[in-house]
Amino acid sequence: MIKRFCYLAVMLLLTSVALLFYIKKPDGKPYLELSMFERYSEKVSGDVSDFASQSADTLTSQAKKLTEKLSFSKDVNTPVVVYKWQDEHGQWHYADTPHPNYVSTPVSLDPNDITVLPAETFQADEKQPATVKADEAPSALGVYDPKNVQKMMQDAEQVKQLMEQRNKQLEQQLKEQGGN
Repeated sequence: MIKRFCYLAVMLLLTSVALLFYIKKPDGKPYLELSMFERYSEKVSGDVSDFASQSADTLTSQAKKLTEKLSFSKDVNTPVVVYKWQDEHGQWHYADTPHPNYVSTPVSLDPNDITVLPAETFQADEKQPATVKADEAPSALGVYDPKNVQKMMQDAEQVKQLMEQRNKQLEQQLKEQGGN
């Protein structure tokens, strides 16, 4: 069944692409022409020949610069220099190279002063264990899996009930304080 569906989908796709060569726009020209592909192939071949014509020295120096940036063999205690600048909206930006259009300020970061904290997990209800059962394997559909959607709706309903309960408690406490 799936094999037939895939075959039908591929044939439909190929037919629709082929029809674009025959169906005409209001100006009388077809939506697709072979000349479009010829122009594109000429551009691509020009880009490839430009790249191939670069000297080996240029490519070698670019490769060295890249490997220096990606090198993980740097000393762990060596300070890292980053550049910061502020755009016209007041937003600060940070990068490893100075921005050409803004005044960039170098900032030295000492790796010993940087603290990395592990991510914390949040559990809304302490009564429910935060464990995943073996039969609840992640679905290929992800968030859109009907089981996940149903679970999200149940969780949302529980949160709604909890918020209503807390709201009633707050109102009751306010009445008690107002009466005293």
